[in-house]
Amino acid sequence: MKKILMLFIAVSLIYSCKSSKATNSVATTNENSVEKKLQQTWILENLNGKVITDKDFSNAPKIQMNSSSFSGSTGCNGIKGSLVSNAAGKLQFPNLSAETKKCDAKKETEFLQLLRTTSGYSIENNKLYLSNQFGLTMSFKKG
Repeated sequence: MKKILMLFIAVSLIYSCKSSKATNSVATTNENSVEKKLQQTWILENLNGKVITDKDFSNAPKIQMNSSSFSGSTGCNGIKGSLVSNAAGKLQFPNLSAETKKCDAKKETEFLQLLRTTSGYSIENNKLYLSNQFGLTMSFKKG
């Protein structure tokens, strides 16, 4: 009887370990697939609720995201830094650095400040929406 009980416990433990690994694998796959959607070039379309124009930037700002970093342009100056994201819609740009060429871009400072304060994202209909603690800040189209 003891042997049967021990066998039952051993089988239960093995089965529960396999089940846990499968669940973790699914969670990791889902998180990676969300992050893969971020990993491309995004071109700024909207800044603080307003469509950007040629008067705002000499060239449209863009960001190229990889799994843990990003690079791009403010339309004049180059930018780069770390990228922190997760499947729950969190996104941050810590360690953002920008070149300091003198530019005629009126909205460059606003764009950089909004990137620095970004805390979340969503992707819908091939558009990337960034937000901070106050709400939606920017939208981008695929580049």
